[in-house]
Amino acid sequence: MITVTGAEAAVQTLFHPRSVAVIGASSKPGTLSWWPLRLLVQYGFAGGVYPVNPSRSEIEGVPCVGSLADVGEPVDLAVIALNAKNTVQAVRDCAAAGVKVAVLPSQGFGETGEDGRALEREILAAAGQSGLRIVGPNTDGVGNLATGALATIQPIFGEGVLPGQVAVITQSGATAASLIRRLKEEGIGTRLYASAGNEIDLGLADYLSVALQDPEVSMVVSFVEAIRRADDFVRVAELAAELGKPIVLIKVGRTEQAARRAAAHTGALAGADEIYQAVFDSLGIIRVDELGEVVAVAKFYLSRGLPQDDGVAIMSVSGGQAGALADRAARSGVTVPDLGPAATAELEELLDFGTAINPCDLTGEVARNSGLATAAYTAFDADPAVSTVVYARKELTGDAGRRASERIARAAAPKERTPLAIYSMDGRLNDEEKTAFAEADIPVFTSAAELFTAVRTLAAHRRAAARARARKTVRAARGPVPRELPGRSGPLDEAETKALLAEYGIAVPAEALATTADDAVAHAGRIGYPVVLKVADARVPHKTEIGGVAVGLADAGAVRAAYAGIDARARAHLGDAPAGVLVQQQIVDGVEMIAGLVVDPQFGPFVLLGSGGVLTELLSDAVLRPAPVEPDEVRDMLGELRGRKLLTGFRGSAPADVAALADTVSALSRLGADHAGRIAELDLNPVLVRPAGHGAVAVDALIILGEAEESR
Repeated sequence: MITVTGAEAAVQTLFHPRSVAVIGASSKPGTLSWWPLRLLVQYGFAGGVYPVNPSRSEIEGVPCVGSLADVGEPVDLAVIALNAKNTVQAVRDCAAAGVKVAVLPSQGFGETGEDGRALEREILAAAGQSGLRIVGPNTDGVGNLATGALATIQPIFGEGVLPGQVAVITQSGATAASLIRRLKEEGIGTRLYASAGNEIDLGLADYLSVALQDPEVSMVVSFVEAIRRADDFVRVAELAAELGKPIVLIKVGRTEQAARRAAAHTGALAGADEIYQAVFDSLGIIRVDELGEVVAVAKFYLSRGLPQDDGVAIMSVSGGQAGALADRAARSGVTVPDLGPAATAELEELLDFGTAINPCDLTGEVARNSGLATAAYTAFDADPAVSTVVYARKELTGDAGRRASERIARAAAPKERTPLAIYSMDGRLNDEEKTAFAEADIPVFTSAAELFTAVRTLAAHRRAAARARARKTVRAARGPVPRELPGRSGPLDEAETKALLAEYGIAVPAEALATTADDAVAHAGRIGYPVVLKVADARVPHKTEIGGVAVGLADAGAVRAAYAGIDARARAHLGDAPAGVLVQQQIVDGVEMIAGLVVDPQFGPFVLLGSGGVLTELLSDAVLRPAPVEPDEVRDMLGELRGRKLLTGFRGSAPADVAALADTVSALSRLGADHAGRIAELDLNPVLVRPAGHGAVAVDALIILGEAEESR
């Protein structure tokens, strides 16, 4: 067992206890205190089971004991099925008896207010004296369906749940019940279960770590309300990427973020949910919105694994449905690629009436020729642009549908073939088709949206998990931080800002600081016209707001006039003279982008890349990733921007130097990672991405320092 969070041994005991005590066990069916013992008996837990109830001699056929002291042997796990007030004393009793882990399903603790939080503090104090670890309180408990060790009050397990390849780790027991039922209806079993509750001790990351390391668990599904230990969560997600096990989750709500400065555009663009999404995207965590989508991803992955990419070939018994599915795929972010010459030629030979394109209409001929769908699948299978084939079927006359399904199922069954997924236009299959596809381990979907969500998210997971593994290697090889930053907080001045950017190889325009109009004219002559003048003073982070910028200055007269105006406006704003006026080369070509850094209180530094100019705020067209990122990941970020076409030679303009932009953003991200403890925010706005081969230039920069560690 790899140690990631430090609590793995305790969670292993939870999932693999040798003995379980149920304190406050009840004989009244359906009550909170009845379920734990009932489920241990129902699932045939082979270890010691000890109901603690001094008023009963036996419950569910299991002899009761009056107290933990009467057990007579060590107890690994205790479920305390008592009210909140009595739970505190029961924890003390467990600690005294040497119990290793206690599950606290009762409500009435921190979720109710300060009185409840006081009870939680008493519990932790009592448990800490002996090393007792706590699940919850306000938890549905934990369970190992493979061994019958169910220390839980979750009624769904009373319906009978078979062990499978999925672990369900959740912060909502009610949602988990619905998810487990949906998985069960699709024939997908649950191996491990954990409900985190209030997480006063053991938490989400602890359960995830152990579940992922279980050799019989292939994936983890989760419902998350808040991530309380960000560092542990990230390390566990990195472990998942290394192990090749997807985490699929629904994340709701917004974290309570510490207030951030809004002096930089990056701060306004990086909201709480955007931070979460960036973390998930960078680590390969699959985030979906609905329970049906969680199940769809699980169904596809457990049957066909990870698609190589998101290129989908569609074939249908209905031409109209073929087009509708292509539209749905596009809206879902899935690619429907053009076919290569070989596949096109093969389809042309196969189709007497249809057209050899993707999506492919098999026409009514499919009802006469039961091998047609299989032949089309074989053509798609050989095309390198196709990573998944979707067959839209419906009930055909006679036994045509059954024979077609049996043939295509046999062809697509080998795992080395391109994954095949079935979309049932009727919303159901006949029994023969069900059997054929089930025996070949081919998933069937009744929702095209859920099917395409599964394809898109699993393909994205493959790419992101590979990047996460590579990033960990690169991070380990990083060199030392070039230098320390100044000890004060607040904006850096222009010279300090540009010096720091230069250390990381971030290009800026030629420039010089002037303190008189004559200086400005002299600098402009050396730099070359046209030039830009900007007020240069750390007290003016947003220069344009006070009229502190003049552009397109083509001669000495224009420079003198602009200098006088900027100096006067700055004096009026500041009450004294500004530090100076910057004379800067004006870059006259290039696509405007914005790049920046923002530091999240939980997750640390993030790099932001977005469309510049008016698109920055008009469209909020920006992408976040945890810093640092490599240039290849920056290119992936560009692919998510709506304004990306501006970089590719839009409307006859020259293609922009995307390679230079990727290098610039990567360098910026390293700066952020190196100085995460000091930089509160950083804006490069705009970055002008010049024509290919001419680089990318940070025209304006703002760096805001937070307080130094020693002054906090």
